[in-house]
Parts: sequence; C-alpha cells; structure tokens
Amino acid sequence: MTDRLTLATSTGLPLLSLVFHVGTGLIALVAGFLAIGFRKGGTWHRRSGIVFVYTMIATGIAVAGIYAYEGKPVSGGVFVIYLVFTAYTAVKPLRRAGRQVDIALLVLASTFAVGGFVRAFTVFGMPGSQINGVPAGMIFFMATITLLAAIGDLRMIRDGGIQGTRRVARHLWRMCFGLFIASGSFVAQLAQMKYLPEPLRSVPVIVALGAGPLVALLYWMWRVRLKQNLRGLMTAKPIEARLPA
Repeated sequence: MTDRLTLATSTGLPLLSLVFHVGTGLIALVAGFLAIGFRKGGTWHRRSGIVFVYTMIATGIAVAGIYAYEGKPVSGGVFVIYLVFTAYTAVKPLRRAGRQVDIALLVLASTFAVGGFVRAFTVFGMPGSQINGVPAGMIFFMATITLLAAIGDLRMIRDGGIQGTRRVARHLWRMCFGLFIASGSFVAQLAQMKYLPEPLRSVPVIVALGAGPLVALLYWMWRVRLKQNLRGLMTAKPIEARLPA
C-alpha cells in the first residue's frame, strides 16, 4: 500500500492531484454555503449550486484517483459524485436519460451500502474499532445514509418519477449532505492546526463548518417533508413520470 499523500511530501502528478483536490474542495465549500444562504430557487442560489455540483464532482474524481494511488477503496469519491449528481438531476433531469440510468444509480448506491455495512462490521471487530483513524460508528453512519439514498432511488423508480415536496426534499438533503461531507473532510484536517490561518483556529468556526450543513439538512427536511411547507421557495415544474428509454 502506498503511503498517504500529503502536500508536504508529494511531487509530480500526485502533488498536482492534491492541489487540484484542495482547490476544488475549497471552491465547493464556499459555493455550498452560499447556496444555503441564498433564496432557494433564486438566480444566485442556482448559480452557486451549479458551481457546487461541478466542483464537488471534480473533487470526487480527484479523491477517487488519490485513493486508488494510495491503495484504498475509491467508493468515497464515487459516492460524492453520485450524491451531488442525483441532487442536481432531482431538479434538472437529464434529457434522454431513461429508466436505465436510474436503475444503474440504484445498483451503485445499493452496492456501496452493502459494502459499507460489511466494512463497518469488520472494523467493529478490530482492536479499537477503527481503521486509519475512522471509527466503526462513522462507517455505520455513512452506510446508513447510502442505504437511505438507495431506498429513495428505488421509490422514485417504483413511482415512475418524483414531484412536489418529495422532489424538493430529494434535492435539498442530497445537496446538504454533500456539503456536510466536504465541510467534514475539511474539519478532519484540523489536526494540522499549524497549517491553518489564525481566524480558522476558533472552535465556533470549526463547529459551524462541520455541523452547519447537517443542521441545514435537518431544518429543510422538517420544513419540506414534515410540514410540507414550500413557501418562499422558487420551484420549477415537477418532474413528470419518465418512461423507459
């Protein structure tokens, strides 16, 4: 297995990959928090959201490449791509994308969920119940989220499409959780505090960056799914049922 890549020790293509990953990740963080703050469905919300989706996909590709180089599973990077892609297509379906695409995404998410639970139980039986500093509980958590995403895909395929509050909720929770992954990854690097600017060494800033997207996710699920309240949201036309291509 290759040693873990770092900006301080890498050279050549690995260094460029890390710089690209860090750069796109930082842009995604800024765009994601802007999208949370702007009026949902408004022009600036859409613009910042598109930047977030594109940069998160780029980040996911970079992460998958880096993990492959290090000899680690690439599922984390691919899951990020899946999550933001399905969040985006919830409000802007791809033209000519038929049922087969939805089924392929369902299979992908289901495979990641099963693999995640298997890995979580394996890590749980290890000394300290963690691997590479990641506790089994976090792996269980991510596997559960992946399973919920797969269930959402299955329900959408079964119903022939998605509309109304379900459509908005699918977009919001996947976007918020994608941002949570990005901000959580950033916070996870805070062990190297000496490399951070002084203003970012504040506990409130760390908590806001790490937990903010998750708080936003819970709020929107409460408002959109439980309260069925879309007031103030500028929503596009519902997604109609899609026939097989």
